[in-house]
Amino acid sequence: MKGKTTTVLVTGGTGLLGKGMGETKPNGWRILSLHQRDYAVEDSRADHLVLDIRDKAKVDELFAKHPFDAVVHAAGIASVDYVERHYAESLESNIVGTLNITSASRRAGVYLVYVSTNAVFDGKKAPYAEDAPVNPVNKYGRLKVECERLVAETLKDYAIVRPILMYGWNHPVCRPNPATWIIEKLMRGEAVQLVDDVIENPLYNIQCGEALWALLKKRATGIFHLAGGETVNRYEFGRRIAEVFGLDASLLKRVDSSAFPDIAARPPNTTFVTRRMSRELGVPAMTLREGLAHMKAHARVKS
Repeated sequence: MKGKTTTVLVTGGTGLLGKGMGETKPNGWRILSLHQRDYAVEDSRADHLVLDIRDKAKVDELFAKHPFDAVVHAAGIASVDYVERHYAESLESNIVGTLNITSASRRAGVYLVYVSTNAVFDGKKAPYAEDAPVNPVNKYGRLKVECERLVAETLKDYAIVRPILMYGWNHPVCRPNPATWIIEKLMRGEAVQLVDDVIENPLYNIQCGEALWALLKKRATGIFHLAGGETVNRYEFGRRIAEVFGLDASLLKRVDSSAFPDIAARPPNTTFVTRRMSRELGVPAMTLREGLAHMKAHARVKS
């Protein structure tokens, strides 16, 4: 309808994905962004609300108050190592929270996009298309597989997206992502150990935002892999960052995963096939150099 504002609920909206959606928001759309912790967010692109999605009554009250046109559900503990060590809390955050959001969406008849992960794969048969069998190697991946199943078995109008190693400028209130962490370390002149046996095709959060808006406009269904157009290991990822940002690459130390025996297992190669993203959503995979160059050019845009 002409002149109508379309409202999208984005859970976990202060994360890198939500920030990418805000920076690519089309005219005529409104974002209501949820976050759990009580902090102020300087962001004019979305309306922010503090709410714990584990609280079913609060979620139901939210849906009763706001007639959402769509939901992007990205909330939930997403640290692989934290999930491995705090599984009970992670179950509540991911499973209970997802059940509350999907139940409210189902009753309201609202289209939902569930944000999953590349961690649903074991990394042994890359590159992965959307119909590849899942086989996670850590607790975080297993949680996300269960959430995917919950969405698929309880909703009719939904899509599942699996972003991979997202990078970009995060909100100052949020934890650094792999790119900003490396940039900050190198700018301080600190050495950085990066593994060369974990391989991905990193996704710029701005491009992730563009893909999600295309998905919402089309109300496409099924599973979509969202990834960049360049395959690198984490050490190569760091080298590209140093090159584009003019930082000292000699501070990057190449190691393998045995250098980090206390962290959760990582799948070795979860690179994605991105044909569906480019053909159905009209979003061609951006190279890492293109994404980092755009990130550098917009270094002052952080909220």
